[in-house]
Amino acid sequence: MKIKDHYKQLSIEGKRTIITSDVHGRPDLLKRLLDDVKFSDDDILIINGDIIDKGHDSIGALQYVATLMDKGNVHVLLGNCDKIFDELEEDFLYDYMEYRYTIVHEMLKVLGKSKEDYPSQQEMADDLRTQFALLHSVLKDLPLMIETESYIIVHAGVDEDYLETSEHDALNMPFFYNKAHHHEKTVVVGHFPVCNFVENGMYHHNVKVHPNYKTIAIDGGNEVKTSGQLNALIIEADGQVSSTFVDDYKKALVIQSFDPGVQMPHTFTYPNYNIDVYEGDEYFTYCEQQGEGCMVKTEYIDFEKHRLKDDYTDYFHKVEMSEYVSVIKRLNGYVLIKKDGIVGFVPEEVLE
Repeated sequence: MKIKDHYKQLSIEGKRTIITSDVHGRPDLLKRLLDDVKFSDDDILIINGDIIDKGHDSIGALQYVATLMDKGNVHVLLGNCDKIFDELEEDFLYDYMEYRYTIVHEMLKVLGKSKEDYPSQQEMADDLRTQFALLHSVLKDLPLMIETESYIIVHAGVDEDYLETSEHDALNMPFFYNKAHHHEKTVVVGHFPVCNFVENGMYHHNVKVHPNYKTIAIDGGNEVKTSGQLNALIIEADGQVSSTFVDDYKKALVIQSFDPGVQMPHTFTYPNYNIDVYEGDEYFTYCEQQGEGCMVKTEYIDFEKHRLKDDYTDYFHKVEMSEYVSVIKRLNGYVLIKKDGIVGFVPEEVLE
């Protein structure tokens, strides 16, 4: 299948339009996001794929999205994770289930079964499609793309002749944000977390508008990245564009102002985790990647494999007393926080 075989044309002119993506089994965050943007029946909502998997409540997410779709002003696109009902017989599925929490785990739990209770994978697939036919129906006819007056909205990416883009590429293209294209319309994509596209050494999850290409990336890494969030791109009725996000990290009060001074931050993201490890202490260790060095929080290093355990930034936040920040992780002597969607460290003594 190609995009030209299953896409939707939609007029959003004169309407406020909210675009989100990669809900990943978090209906609670989607509800909060829509509350925060004051989504109403006068608006248009587009969910750009990946309703399910990775989060704890994919069934609830599908059920909630189904109720939204009944409104008539909500439009949902297919994402790669949303194809799992069509992939229940595939060889990769059981291996994938070993390291990702999926809607298959949830459906089996509802039935009080495990995959080992079925004589074959095919019999499990047949049973789940029968028992959860209503859930499957929400996903199975979703379009691959929505085209508006000024936007092409697709889960992962498009080729130069966008209507000829294959379903696989539309759902799985990983680095589209940095791919040059010549489309007159702006392409809005999810799928690949925006934090993987590092600009000026900064690590953040906010919606990114490419400085050179007509591309907007909106996947905030919800349920995929340690400090991820659920983003919304907001296109006002007059065409003005803004963005916002929600997450569920706890807030902490800043009890002492902190200013790290001038910085040249370094950030390492998937899949670039290999590092050369040198000397350090319990707090930080000097490391290099392709000749570029920085101090890495020691807990982030797998010393046996000479790899980072996760995405990493050496950025330190400037914070002011009495403000609140989101706490991502408390480490030895320092705290990883998020402020305005940007991730960085502060000394532990500056927080309550």
